[in-house]
Amino acid sequence: MSTNALQSHVDRLEDALVLWESRDDTKPQPGVRQAASVAVDSIDALLRELYRMRTELTGQIRISDDTSAERVDALLRERSAR
Repeated sequence: MSTNALQSHVDRLEDALVLWESRDDTKPQPGVRQAASVAVDSIDALLRELYRMRTELTGQIRISDDTSAERVDALLRERSAR
């Protein structure tokens, strides 16, 4: 599971928010408005990536839990066979 994509989205979001937070609403600033859109897009991308990571992690957890349960079952069978 790689966090590179996640970090890339966070960095992009941070840059966009810095620009947005420095806006001056008394004058037109199309670049600042564009930064707001980039921030929203970055948040959406982050949510997608987090959901993908969550799905992958829960699958890995399930496999790990199944493996642990098989080990426990084998130990219990071994003990009851004695």
